[in-house]
Amino acid sequence: MLRIRANIHVALHGKQSSLEVTTLSVNDHGAVVIVGQNLPQDTRLVLEHGQTKEKVACKVARPAREISEGFQTPIEFDTPAPDFWKIAFPPSDWRPDEG
Repeated sequence: MLRIRANIHVALHGKQSSLEVTTLSVNDHGAVVIVGQNLPQDTRLVLEHGQTKEKVACKVARPAREISEGFQTPIEFDTPAPDFWKIAFPPSDWRPDEG
């Protein structure tokens, strides 16, 4: 789990809105974020990193799950962005030693 503050910029009911979110987990393909309201699957949005202000286009990948803090929403970047979170991820073929 990794908590990073971010903003989502999305058109809701024909109006551009910005929503504050917090990540639960991140990777180079997207994140799972906590959003205060439910966003339908395939909703197009722009995610803005809270510290770097970098932006990336993405969409809601699957239906959100309601939790006590809001809606646990999986989002997927349009294209992988391994440097977006400023975290070094292990290579895709990495396996822990089975010593």
